[in-house]
Amino acid sequence: MSLLEIHDLRKRYGAVDALKGVSLAVERGEFFGLLGPNGAGKSTTINILLGLILADSGTIRIFGEDFATRQTAIRRRMNVAAAFTSLSGVLTVRENLKVYGGIYGVNNLNAKIDELLERFEITDLANRKLQYLSSGQHTRVTLCKGLINDPELLLLDECTLGLDPDIAEKTRRALQEFQREKLTTIIFTSHNMNEVEELCGRIAFLSKGEILRIDTAARIKGLIPQQILEVRFQPGEDLEAVRHLDGGFSPQHTGDSTFRFVLDEPETQLDAIMQRLVQTGARIADLQMTRPTLEDVFIKVARGEI
Repeated sequence: MSLLEIHDLRKRYGAVDALKGVSLAVERGEFFGLLGPNGAGKSTTINILLGLILADSGTIRIFGEDFATRQTAIRRRMNVAAAFTSLSGVLTVRENLKVYGGIYGVNNLNAKIDELLERFEITDLANRKLQYLSSGQHTRVTLCKGLINDPELLLLDECTLGLDPDIAEKTRRALQEFQREKLTTIIFTSHNMNEVEELCGRIAFLSKGEILRIDTAARIKGLIPQQILEVRFQPGEDLEAVRHLDGGFSPQHTGDSTFRFVLDEPETQLDAIMQRLVQTGARIADLQMTRPTLEDVFIKVARGEI
């Protein structure tokens, strides 16, 4: 049995269908991504899982229990860290975490707070008021809040927003270590595609309230079959034969002795192109194959091209 099971979840706001029958299952200990452009249904799904709004229809089971009837007990075993989580600016970091630790009934609370502050490298901020922290520091305190009760299910909504690259990398590593240690199931949303690909084993890609696909990042990138081959030739080479390459290829001259080929079927086309390029006699200085990224898929979904 999956730790989280969502079946045919639907939510409508006036004339807008925010969720149109979303179904998915997440296994225990899985780092699961929830992706999609604004308006795709990510936040609505997260807010329903938090009990902040009610679905119009559909069922949710968490820890094998019905969320609708066992919500209070289930939520004590969950937590959330979101970019815009409201913490008290007039309280210190430690005081904020004590409040949430008390809500969850955490034993040995001071020791737990010390452990989390050390994990996210903000021990020196323990006695500083939140209103005096930078956005990146605030984000790491929010993550400490999300982990305060060692949740079995953790919802991370844009939780690394505002972090510089170095701190973001350390934060991702801290989250991965925590997840391995506690076998926590994590639902992760972000607009940072590289981050999603690094952390998430599987991803649900939402578009207009529906799940477009649930799969690994590598397979989701396969929604765009094309690959780009860029070939740069030695300066001074006669490139007239390259411009008129036979075989149905249409190279685009991008300047500086560089040509760009769009390959719809790279597995079969690449060898043929390379043979024809060699036959032109033009000396190649460099070549690069560019494969679609998650960001490429994201952009096409947002534009309605997929």
